[in-house]
Amino acid sequence: MASLDTSIQDQVRQYLLQQPLGTDLQDLANDESLLEAGAIDSASMVDLICFLESTFKMQIEEEDMIPENFDSIDAIAEYVQSKQ
Repeated sequence: MASLDTSIQDQVRQYLLQQPLGTDLQDLANDESLLEAGAIDSASMVDLICFLESTFKMQIEEEDMIPENFDSIDAIAEYVQSKQ
């Protein structure tokens, strides 16, 4: 597997840090579950998908909207990288 693009990881982390869920993500590992950490919920998932589509100029298909693609910063970066 190719190495993950750290700029994607950084952009996703910065986006999540700006969200109002009140969770401290500074120490969240890139492979840690965002759902379990309280960093994201089902409502904020829609906002995250809009952010990804806008920032990375991509279209996320409905069949790709599964937890495995969006449960960690690493998973998100891997998904975005695979679509570029």
